[in-house]
Amino acid sequence: MISGYEVSKGIGIGVAVIVPAGEYSGQNEADNAFSSFVSRISPGAVIVAESFTPVMAASLRDKNVAAIVCETGGMTSHSALVAKSFGIPAVYGAIGATHIIKDGDTVIVDGLHGNVYERPDTSLIEEFSSRRKGFIKDRADLERYRGMKTVLADGSGAEVLCNVSDIIGVMSAIENGAEGIGLLRTENLFTGNKTAPTEEEQTRSYMRVARAMDGHGVVIRTLDIGGDKMLPFMKSEQETNPFLGFRAIRYSLANRDFFIPQLRAILKASAAGNVSIMIPMVTCIEEIRNVKALIHEVKSDLRDEGAEFNDDIRIGAMIETPAAAVISDLLAEECDFFSIGTNDLVQYTMCADRSNSKLTYLQAVTHPSVLRLIARTIENANAAGIPVSICGEAASEPFMIPVLAGFGCRRFSVDPLSVPEVRRTLSTWTTEKAKALADEILKIPSDGEIKEYLRKNIH
Repeated sequence: MISGYEVSKGIGIGVAVIVPAGEYSGQNEADNAFSSFVSRISPGAVIVAESFTPVMAASLRDKNVAAIVCETGGMTSHSALVAKSFGIPAVYGAIGATHIIKDGDTVIVDGLHGNVYERPDTSLIEEFSSRRKGFIKDRADLERYRGMKTVLADGSGAEVLCNVSDIIGVMSAIENGAEGIGLLRTENLFTGNKTAPTEEEQTRSYMRVARAMDGHGVVIRTLDIGGDKMLPFMKSEQETNPFLGFRAIRYSLANRDFFIPQLRAILKASAAGNVSIMIPMVTCIEEIRNVKALIHEVKSDLRDEGAEFNDDIRIGAMIETPAAAVISDLLAEECDFFSIGTNDLVQYTMCADRSNSKLTYLQAVTHPSVLRLIARTIENANAAGIPVSICGEAASEPFMIPVLAGFGCRRFSVDPLSVPEVRRTLSTWTTEKAKALADEILKIPSDGEIKEYLRKNIH
C-alpha cells in the first residue's frame, strides 16, 4: 500500500498506465503531447504520474479514466481541483508510486482515505468493489438535493454556488442545481493559444455564461495568471518565487493591453445577465481603487460607443492573502462583496506551497490562524452589509461547512459535483448549533486538536 492524500473523492479500480517522467513538463508542446498520449489509453485506466499539471488533468475530461495517482502535489493543487471537478478519484502525494507500480498492474485507488493498493489480491478487490458500490449509492441518495432550495435545519436561507472554468462547467452547475456561479475562472480563454483572445471572443464567452444562468448571479474573476499558471504570450521574467511575484491583479494593472479588453468584455456581458467582477489576489486598498478607476474609464468609453452594460455592476475582492483578511474591514468599504479563497489563504498564511506534498501537513484550513482570518473576514463583511462567500475547497468539506456557517457565512461556492452534498450538510445544522460549534473551535489552540474535536462532534 502507498499512502498519500485524498484530493478527489471516490474509489477507482483499474489497470495502471505510467506516465513517463520528464516527458510532459507543462509547456505547450508537452501538454499537446500528453493529450496525444491520453488518446491512446484504454477506458478504465489508472493514470500514475510523478507530477500533474492543470492542463494534463484537463486532458482527461470524458476519457473514462478510473483514477489518478500522483507522487507530488497536495489537496488544493490546481490539477487536483481539475480532477475533482471531473469526478475522477485521485490520490496525490503518493511518493514512489511510479517506481512501485508497473504498467499493466491492477491498482485500487481509495480517494476517500488517500491510499493506493498495487497488485491487490481478489479479496481486496472484492472489498473495495463493495465500498465503491456504497459510495455510488450515497451519490445516488444525494440526487434529491439537486432541485431543493438551500436552507439550514431552522429554515435560515443559504446558497450553494459553483466554481467553473467554461460553459461545460456551467451546464454541470445548472444540472446539479447551483443557485449561481460564484467563480468563473477566465484563464481557460487564454491558455492553449499563441495569442490572447480578442475582446469580441471574450464578450461572446462571458455572455454565453450569463445567458445560460438566466438571471442567477455570475461572478467573473479577472485574469489570475502567474505562479503555476503561465501563458505562452505573456511578457514575463523568470522569478525566484512566482507565487509571491508578479501575478493576478498585479499583472493585470501593469498590462492594460490585456486588462482593458477583458474589462470591456465583462461589462458588455453584464447587459446579458446578472454579472459581477471579482479581483484576485488583493493585498491593499489601492489595488481595488485602481481597478475601480479603470472600470470608470472603460464605462465612459463604452457610453461614447453606445454599448450597453450594467452601470451598477458589482465589484468584489477575493480574500486570499493574509493582508486582505487583516484589512477586510477597510476593503469592505470599497467592495460590493467578498469571496474568501481558502486554498491560497492557507498557502500564504502558512507559508506552505500548496503544490508541495512535503508540506501537506501545513496546508490545513483548520489551523487556528487560518480560521481566525476567515472568521474575521466574514464578521467584517456582515458588519458592512456586503455578501461574503467561501470559494475554496473548505466550502465543500462536510466537517468545515458547519464551522463556516457558524462564522456567519451563507454562500458556499464549490465544484458542480459537490452541490448536492453541501446542500445536504447545511440542511442538518441549525444556526444556533453551527455558531456554538464555531465558537468552540476558535478556543482550540492547534490544528490537530481542532481536527480531533470535529471528528468527535460531526457525524
